[in-house]
Amino acid sequence: MSTKQPVSITFWSKCAHSPIGPELAQAAQISGKVLPIAPGRGFYAGTLQADQAGVMVLMVKSHRPTRVSVAGRSVAEENLFWRSYQRQMKFAIVMPVAAGQTPLLVEVGDRPWQPEFVDANCPSRNRQRVCDEIKRRHGDEIEIEGWVVPGAAAPAAVLRFTPAQFVRDGAIWQHVYVRTPRELAGPPSRDWSVYTGDVQVKLSTPIGPGAGFEDTPIDDVKAGRRRFFVPVATLDNPIPPLRQGGDEPRRIEPESEQAGELTLTLANDAGAVELPMPVYEYIGRNAPVREFRKLEWPGLDALRAAAPQPILPPQWAHFRELYDYTWDVLLRLVRYPEPYSGLPNSYMCTATENFGTQQFVWDSSFTTMAVAYAWRALNPWAMLDLLYSRQFDGGYIHREHETRDGLPISFEPDFSPNPPIMSIAEWAVFKLTGDRARLAKSLPILAANHDWLRKNRRLDDGTYWTTGLANGLDNSPSLGDGYPCLTAQMAHEAQTLALMAEAVGETAQAATLRAEHADIARACNERLWSESMQIYSTSLAGGGHNPNKVVTAFWPLWAGIVPADRVEALGRHLKDPKSFWRHHPVPSLAADSPQFRPGGDYWRGSTWAPTNFATIKGFDRSGRHDLAVETTVRHLQCMYEVFKDTGRIWENYCSEESKRGSWSGPDYSWTSLGPVAMLLEVLIGIDADASTATLTWNPPSQTNIGVRNFPLGAATVELEQRQAASGAWEIIVKTDRPITLRLMRDGVTREIACKAETAISDL
Repeated sequence: MSTKQPVSITFWSKCAHSPIGPELAQAAQISGKVLPIAPGRGFYAGTLQADQAGVMVLMVKSHRPTRVSVAGRSVAEENLFWRSYQRQMKFAIVMPVAAGQTPLLVEVGDRPWQPEFVDANCPSRNRQRVCDEIKRRHGDEIEIEGWVVPGAAAPAAVLRFTPAQFVRDGAIWQHVYVRTPRELAGPPSRDWSVYTGDVQVKLSTPIGPGAGFEDTPIDDVKAGRRRFFVPVATLDNPIPPLRQGGDEPRRIEPESEQAGELTLTLANDAGAVELPMPVYEYIGRNAPVREFRKLEWPGLDALRAAAPQPILPPQWAHFRELYDYTWDVLLRLVRYPEPYSGLPNSYMCTATENFGTQQFVWDSSFTTMAVAYAWRALNPWAMLDLLYSRQFDGGYIHREHETRDGLPISFEPDFSPNPPIMSIAEWAVFKLTGDRARLAKSLPILAANHDWLRKNRRLDDGTYWTTGLANGLDNSPSLGDGYPCLTAQMAHEAQTLALMAEAVGETAQAATLRAEHADIARACNERLWSESMQIYSTSLAGGGHNPNKVVTAFWPLWAGIVPADRVEALGRHLKDPKSFWRHHPVPSLAADSPQFRPGGDYWRGSTWAPTNFATIKGFDRSGRHDLAVETTVRHLQCMYEVFKDTGRIWENYCSEESKRGSWSGPDYSWTSLGPVAMLLEVLIGIDADASTATLTWNPPSQTNIGVRNFPLGAATVELEQRQAASGAWEIIVKTDRPITLRLMRDGVTREIACKAETAISDL
């Protein structure tokens, strides 16, 4: 190809309202590739000087929605959506140009920013510092560099470079969007692109197999976008890591960084031209599954047949309707992403109506804890593998991802790590399957994410800070310094990772993690317990604690770090009808808080499945099984009443009456926790350990209750407590493989070896 010849670009300063204005006559010229721009929408007029005719390439970097016009024709518009993970876009314009001067016009839109709701309702101790630093780093300027390939012929096109990648046939492929230059109207858009038109091109790189390929969804075809994939690296020679384990982020906010550059060839029958292409960092390099695989999902009948079958007494028999419906919902949540999305497999999405293409860390983790019970009929790690495939070098996993291209989604201008409970979900599946090989694959990933949080979210006093969006509590009035939720979650995760490490023979790692668990427990109890309120609460920078009683005050119970006297104090808060013991306990914000909303208004008083699960499991772990059972019954009863009224299970519920929460979506994934996990683990009282073929059972006394078809590793178990003809109560155990039953009754635990059918009558 011909040697490229640089073009000279000269701009005049901003035209206030149109591309032509009297101020141009007095304006100073701006030469070079960096164009300063003022806040708000504006036009920047100038010229480009080409010494020879040929194919011109303009490479553009911008932090604002940008439109470029050449010779009076609008040829490119590239947007920046406010939820985009990238604060800077990179695109190229390829088109024929004549020798001499050509008018050039750049128009910019407003800087994309989060809506007022985020700043007004989603607290963060860190946000102002982050916002100031973003504006400093991502200043108002555009970089434009151009050259001409004399005498060349090539298709006219606009190419948008994105960080989206996937793995296929041992190669790492990156998305490139190609569009036809097209006349456009209106201000540059901060929303999705408005291109129309068509373009026929071929793309290739020097990386084997070289040639790119196209696979454009019909919606993109209608919008004039053509989606191509080009090879940028191989698994044998991957993109080098940009960060090491737990590194402090070089960025004040998350974004996919450029890791390198390679030559991209754009061609059609008329000719070809080469241009530099940014190669972005590789996400998920240590994931158990990196290349897309097809998973088989069962039909509803097969799924129900593979799941445990609860045996419930008459007063709770109607909960079986919720249980059966929940499996139906979970199956309807299955989504099949494109092989080019970067995701490793199909999965269960967040909800049937809201968040259809957004997948969250803690939603997926909690849902896995329920789905795990059907592990024989489906892949219980599908959602976890999706999350692991999104891990950045250094360990960080973002809270929310777009499932159409695998890219993180921003909602606040800061890193937003969701609660680190992937490890809890992974351990829940292990307890049912006993699969140690799986633990060995997942432990390094989970440990790296844990390490990132320890190095980037730990305060000097040993507690942990988070934000209203990172911790998932959105508009909760929980602002402060150290948060009980993340502090307890990090303690819980350290302990769980220690169990994993022991299970796979990593004893030294386990010892370190157990010591960390003890350190975090000490910090939580010293710094986050309010003596005056007798509850855990967010610490304040000036001393004291946030006066709002938030449901995450109970989270330290699940982490096993609460002293006995404080367990009793928390129990009193739970049963206080003025605060948490409402019609549908446990509201996300105590009813005696000034900011409590009777309708719920999301995290201002709604009752939520995940925080109820954490609270209930916490009291169960802390020796208050009675409170755990009582709260579970109230939760399931209210859920059932709303289900009979609406035919749905909901994202959250009103705490004041049996109604959906005022801001809630139907058939939400994590609400499966109640009808499945709480019912089996708390109401029926089963705790599995497939690795030792052990079932621990704490059934309510003198109640006909149990479970059939329980999948304990290789064993299938039936437990039933029933009243014999004589009037005495007995327990019948049926199993197709030897197991140990640890029967809990009246504070005493008995271990019973069970083979085939075992009857236990001395209750």
